[in-house]
Amino acid sequence: MENLKLIKPYHVIGIIIGALFSASAIKIFVQAGTLVPSGVAGITSLLVMEAEKFFGIHLSFSVFYVLINLGILAFVFKHLGKKFITLSLMHVFLTSIFVEILPVTYLTNDMILIAIFGGLINGIGVSVALKMNGSAGGTDFIAIYFSKVKNKPMWDKIMFFNITMLLYFGWQYNWNLAFYSIIYQVISTIIIDTYHDRYKLSSIRIITALPDEVSLEIQNAVRHGITKLDGVGMYNLRKKSMLYMVANTFEVDVIVAAVKRIDSKAFIEIADVQRIEGNYYQQPLS
Repeated sequence: MENLKLIKPYHVIGIIIGALFSASAIKIFVQAGTLVPSGVAGITSLLVMEAEKFFGIHLSFSVFYVLINLGILAFVFKHLGKKFITLSLMHVFLTSIFVEILPVTYLTNDMILIAIFGGLINGIGVSVALKMNGSAGGTDFIAIYFSKVKNKPMWDKIMFFNITMLLYFGWQYNWNLAFYSIIYQVISTIIIDTYHDRYKLSSIRIITALPDEVSLEIQNAVRHGITKLDGVGMYNLRKKSMLYMVANTFEVDVIVAAVKRIDSKAFIEIADVQRIEGNYYQQPLS
C-alpha cells in the first residue's frame, strides 16, 4: 500500500490525458482508416475481425482489450511495482472507455496522413503514460519487463513483433492497409523510444577539484557507483580528479544539479551508452 500512496493527482491527470490520446488515435485514425494498431490493440482488432470473418460473431473490442491486458499482466505481475501496475491498468481501462464513448471521426482520406498522424498521436499517448510512471499496458508490460532485465530499451523488439502481426494481416486481408499500419507502428515506436528514457543509459565524466564532496552529493541524490581518477589540469597545472559513472538518462539532470551545488566550475561530459556488462543498479519501478 505504501507504493500506492505515491500516486499523486498529477499522475492521474497525466494518465487520463495519455488514455485520451491513445483512444483518439484509435477512433480518429485507426478505425477511420481501418488500420490495425500496434500491440494488444492490434491483436484485439485482429481477433474481432477474425471472429466476424470465420464465425460471424461480433466481439466487443473493449472487453477483449481488457482481458488480454490482464493475461499479460498476470505474467509480469511479480516483477513490476504496484504503483506502475495501478497506473497502467488505469490507462487501459480509461482507453477502453474512451474508445466506446468517442465517435469515429473522419479528418482526412489521405492514408499516408492517417498513418503518420495516427502513429504520432498514439506515441504521445503511450509516452505520457510512461512519463507518469505507468504504461499503456499490453506489450508495454513485456517491453518494460525485459528492458528491466536487459538494462536497455526493448521497444524495437516489440516493433518487430507488431510488424510480423501486420504482415499476417496483409496476407489475410489487405496488403495496402498492412503497409499503412506498419508506417503507423514505426512512427509510434519512434515517438516512444525518443521520449521514454528510463532504460537509456548515459556515461558521465566530471572534472573537479572537490571529488569527495561532489561524490557524496551525487550519492545522496542517486544510487550509483562512482570511480575517481586523479590527474592534473594542464592549463594551470592544478590537481584535479575525474569522476566517472553510468546512470539512467532520466537521472542526468539530477546528477548535474548535484555537482553544480558543490562545484559550480566543474567540467561535465555526458555521452550515450549502448551497452554495459557487470553489476548495475536499476532503480525499480515503484
